[in-house]
Amino acid sequence: MRRIVAALIFMMIGAGGMYAAFEVHIVQSKEGWHLIPKSEAGLYDTYADIRKWQATTWKDHPRLAQSLIDNGKGNLIIQSASNGFFDGLFPSSSKKRSAANPETSQQRL
Repeated sequence: MRRIVAALIFMMIGAGGMYAAFEVHIVQSKEGWHLIPKSEAGLYDTYADIRKWQATTWKDHPRLAQSLIDNGKGNLIIQSASNGFFDGLFPSSSKKRSAANPETSQQRL
């Protein structure tokens, strides 16, 4: 009897997990974790770590972007899309120092 009860409990947990996977996006951003209801049921983008996404990455995930906008979390798209936008525009201070004085950069190694 215990095995039957344990099997039923695990089936209920599995069914709940599948329902959640079809109905909710789990999004990890720099602000933390967010549970966002999906606009359409499906297994697409069930989990997304958007901390390092760039603007080009969002083109591949339009349903996730639409769900974020529909639920008032559009700011997460803007924050992650700006990642890498200014990279390479200004050289970092350590690169400036090593370019100006190559002897000191070799002494550190």
